[in-house]
Amino acid sequence: MPGPRKNPIRAALARKRLSVGIFQLLADRASTEVLLGNGFEWILVDAEHRPLNPETVEDLVRAAQGCGPDKGAFVRVRETGRGAIQYALETGADGVLVPLVGSREQAEEVAALTHYPPQGTRGLNGGTRAAGWGQKDPAAYARAVNRNLVVAVQIETVSGLEAVEGIAAVKGIDMLYIGPFDLSHGMGLTGQLDHPEVRKAFARVFAAGRKHGKWLGVLAPNVPFAQWCLGQGVRFLTYLSDTRLLKNSVQREVEALRGLRAKR
Repeated sequence: MPGPRKNPIRAALARKRLSVGIFQLLADRASTEVLLGNGFEWILVDAEHRPLNPETVEDLVRAAQGCGPDKGAFVRVRETGRGAIQYALETGADGVLVPLVGSREQAEEVAALTHYPPQGTRGLNGGTRAAGWGQKDPAAYARAVNRNLVVAVQIETVSGLEAVEGIAAVKGIDMLYIGPFDLSHGMGLTGQLDHPEVRKAFARVFAAGRKHGKWLGVLAPNVPFAQWCLGQGVRFLTYLSDTRLLKNSVQREVEALRGLRAKR
């Protein structure tokens, strides 16, 4: 990798164009190549819910970016912590998604840990993949990262919902991203994404993001929900996951095969 590259995800969001990707849970770069080779624009590597080590995460980011200059990779980290965030960013990922952000103070911590001084407190190492293995001037690299990285925080708890105005106001946070299932679960309406109170909560997050000039992201489990979110201003759309897509496809094809058997 020759150092900082143009971030295709940021470029798409800056143009207010819909950018569609998918959660990747499988630790296999072949899956990455299949997903990005057939229409998805980026993967969102789920290092929160899957036992992925830093080397595997870096390999998946490398595979995604190797699919073309218009393809990219986000990483969802395990926690709001220096180690987890720094490992993800040093893979050269185009963006990072931090889960369970429930206060302005947490959002400020995320903004600090994802940016180099003077904007933040991220530690500088010019010998990483993100820095082109030492091929670039460290100061120029740090400036480029502060300009190009996309930093997203996930609003998926009732505390995050209540603090969303303060979170959205934090400089250095680029995107508010809704975790619809966790948020609905916290409201006592697990998975009821069409429930009026749940939709009201989602709309509240999106409104705060629009007010403070943040990009909006969401995980969408189906097309009708995705369409509603687009109407709210979402342009960073994560559609399902590789495992869910595989399961859906298997179920559909097996059902078709059962139909053949029934006609004999």
